[in-house]
Amino acid sequence: MTRKIFPIVLLFFGMVFSGTLATSCKSFKGPGEEVTGPFDGRKFQSNNRYFRATGQAISQDANVSKRRSMTNAKSNLAGLVSSTMRTVADEYVQEKGIANAGEFMERYEVLSREVVNQTITDIRSIGERTFRLDDGRFQTYTALEIRKKHMYRHMRRLAEARRDWNDIDRNAFLELMEYLENEAE
Repeated sequence: MTRKIFPIVLLFFGMVFSGTLATSCKSFKGPGEEVTGPFDGRKFQSNNRYFRATGQAISQDANVSKRRSMTNAKSNLAGLVSSTMRTVADEYVQEKGIANAGEFMERYEVLSREVVNQTITDIRSIGERTFRLDDGRFQTYTALEIRKKHMYRHMRRLAEARRDWNDIDRNAFLELMEYLENEAE
């Protein structure tokens, strides 16, 4: 008798569990309407080959909206590059156990800032869209990218030209840039 009841009990608990699972897995309902811009998605995110960033701005004047959006995108791109470079350098210093790590990081950050300031002008626009809002203002979205390999190569050339660096720091930096160039292919 218990052998006949067991499958029925198992079926009953399976149905209860399935019902509970189905009601608890309803889609997430956010606090309001989800808003996305025209440059959301993987195509506009950084990857192993490119640093990418977006910006947006609203203004009464279409040209001002475009300029502000470009400025915001460049600022976001520079911040992304700087933070990524800092993280990579920190990992490199820890992995290699560089004796004068503080000095190396200081030199690295100075060079990184110089390169970001130079290469941020050598960016490529991968999208710009301007919309006229209901209230007559303009909203512009801008998407930019920098090819990582070119930026690392530029950093390597600048490091090679530095005469104020000692050979140990220069060689460590060049080794790091060569590694990054290879990773960015």
